[in-house]
Amino acid sequence: MASKSEKIFRGSGVSPGVILGRALKFDSHNRFILRMHVNDVDEEIRRYLRAIEAAKEQLKTLKSKLEMKLGREHGIILDAHLLILEDKSLNAEILESIRKNNANADWAVMQATDRLVHAYQSLDDEYFRERHSDFEHVAERILLNLSGKRPFNWEHLPDNQIIASRDFNPSNFATMDLQRVRGLVLESGGRTSHTAIISRGLGLPAVMGVGDFLGGIVTGDQLLLNGDEGQVIVNPTKERIDGLSGRLEAFGAKKRTPSPAQSSSATRTQDGTAISLRANTEMLHELSAAKNCGAAGIGLFRSEFLYFGHPQGYPEMEEQLAVYRRLAREMSPYPVAIRTLDAGSEKVGGSQDLTKQENPSMGLRGIRLSLYARDAFLIQIEAIFRASCDGRIEIVLPMISTIEEIWQAKILIDQVRSKVRESVGPAIQAVPLGAMIEVPAAVFSLEVLAKEVDFLCVGTNDLIQYMLAVDRGNPQVAYLFQPLHPTVLHCLNHIAKVAKGLNKPVRICGEISSNPFYAVLLLGMGFTQLSMNPLSIPTIRRVLREIPIDVSRQIAHKALTFITAQEVYEYLTTVVAKLVPWDLSSYAKEIAPQNGRNGK
Repeated sequence: MASKSEKIFRGSGVSPGVILGRALKFDSHNRFILRMHVNDVDEEIRRYLRAIEAAKEQLKTLKSKLEMKLGREHGIILDAHLLILEDKSLNAEILESIRKNNANADWAVMQATDRLVHAYQSLDDEYFRERHSDFEHVAERILLNLSGKRPFNWEHLPDNQIIASRDFNPSNFATMDLQRVRGLVLESGGRTSHTAIISRGLGLPAVMGVGDFLGGIVTGDQLLLNGDEGQVIVNPTKERIDGLSGRLEAFGAKKRTPSPAQSSSATRTQDGTAISLRANTEMLHELSAAKNCGAAGIGLFRSEFLYFGHPQGYPEMEEQLAVYRRLAREMSPYPVAIRTLDAGSEKVGGSQDLTKQENPSMGLRGIRLSLYARDAFLIQIEAIFRASCDGRIEIVLPMISTIEEIWQAKILIDQVRSKVRESVGPAIQAVPLGAMIEVPAAVFSLEVLAKEVDFLCVGTNDLIQYMLAVDRGNPQVAYLFQPLHPTVLHCLNHIAKVAKGLNKPVRICGEISSNPFYAVLLLGMGFTQLSMNPLSIPTIRRVLREIPIDVSRQIAHKALTFITAQEVYEYLTTVVAKLVPWDLSSYAKEIAPQNGRNGK
């Protein structure tokens, strides 16, 4: 019988390691759900509620198992699924759909899920875009319970398995025999997905975003998975395997580095410089992750997630107040920075009076939309001020490009402050005002803008995009999105210098601060407040504690002398890797410049 030919697939290496194993092709329960007419609506509602309660009990059990395997910080990932199951507005939407349409619960669940998935997939930020999978995984569990079928049994697998699937529910890790599963290959997902985060915690090599992979394999095919380079080779030749034998042996012998210990103590460099590590969040379930990972507050709460897909377009004051109060109470005594609505009109429901925008990223969004739809802005500000009675809250204005925008916003904010003070009295707390620095105009007028606010937040995701004129979502030019581009570094260094000269607090709120190499660079420039996704905090704390502040300053100074992103990358990854006793190779790939139109 002729041997099968070798095939090479490429994706994104999200968890490092090189391993050899056999493909286990897994059906991730892709379903085609038809709308069916039901006669007994009350019984259908009871069927749905039973499925929800069963899902809650299942997830609580799986969470306990996952915590035993990986620690509490990874178990909290399933809190996201539990919070979705308990979401009152989502459940109300599904129940209303069943009643209004005399529809089967399965169809109603998928209708609501598809709406939320679409809203999340439309986002620019990768970390928050990946959260759409949480809703898909919860829907998958509900549908399984509605069908009466049993979940796949992960406990009795053959040895040396590499899971191959479209996607993968992170709850599966709780029951999986990790002595038999060696790696993970998915057609979807990216580095910031919860499945990728847990894979790294387990030391399980993984490659995601491997397009058209499942059609090219069958269960039992031999796979050579390279999580370092994002490559999967199906039925590799003997020569190929022999050529990687050294790396295969090295990974097999490598002892897993323990996960960074959690600590709520203040982060300090080796020589005692204080650093504030805060969390970027957009949903309430992430508060437990922020606290468990030792966040010194919420550096950026993305409030637009209260608006996305909202039936009325803009949530009422009481609805927002409930969320902001919980933020303030749960994070006390640490501060919570609430960014006002930062979305274009095309992503907020109920905006029929606004025409469709051809270029929404540069259109009516952020502070521009707030000043246009002033009633909605006033409602949000009132909710924030009322919540300030319950803890430390800050306001952050997004996409500021002119001083007039700050002036106009402050007039409206002062009006609301006076109104709330009349009804609440002295209980209202001082609410500091900050500005997002994320467009070039704000950078070059920073000395003027900074004097009008109490603090600055640097939104590096948008700043890099606007500075380099690159649409990150366009695969034809995505390779030009280079966080280490010298222009970007000089821009950040300028912001740090101006803020220091004006004695104005400044924090980095983009996800580059969650990369250990970049975090060292930012610290050297003078940024001692970094805000990132909660699960990145322990790693960044661990790395920054190893490096004296003078050393980080020397690194930043040297990095600013290079004229290409590649030179910065080679220097930064080499010098930082020598300063910490852990393997940071998977993080190096995140910031590696891509060359050419295909990113090669």
